Amino acid sequence: MAEAARSEEAITVAVTGDIDISTSPRLRSELFELLADGPGVAVIDMTGVGFCDSSGLSVLVQLNRHCQESGIDLSFAPSKVVHRAIELTGLLPTLKVAGA
Repeated sequence: MAEAARSEEAITVAVTGDIDISTSPRLRSELFELLADGPGVAVIDMTGVGFCDSSGLSVLVQLNRHCQESGIDLSFAPSKVVHRAIELTGLLPTLKVAGA
């Protein structure tokens, strides 16, 4: 579900598949584990996500809060579906979205 590419200062995590009530707990665990060492910059590449429900959006909000508290510059590169979900739920001002 999540694959990471990292450099000294940054990490890019590619998330693929569908994010729903059955997959979001695993995604949350994977993302928090990948960011545990506190990279300076993190990009969550969600261009490979075909579906994201409210439980998936909740994971993004939790991760965003964690990164703000940890001093990690977090941004999201969403697929059209994920971008639309972020937009419809009013999270666009909260989450740093590429191309927004």
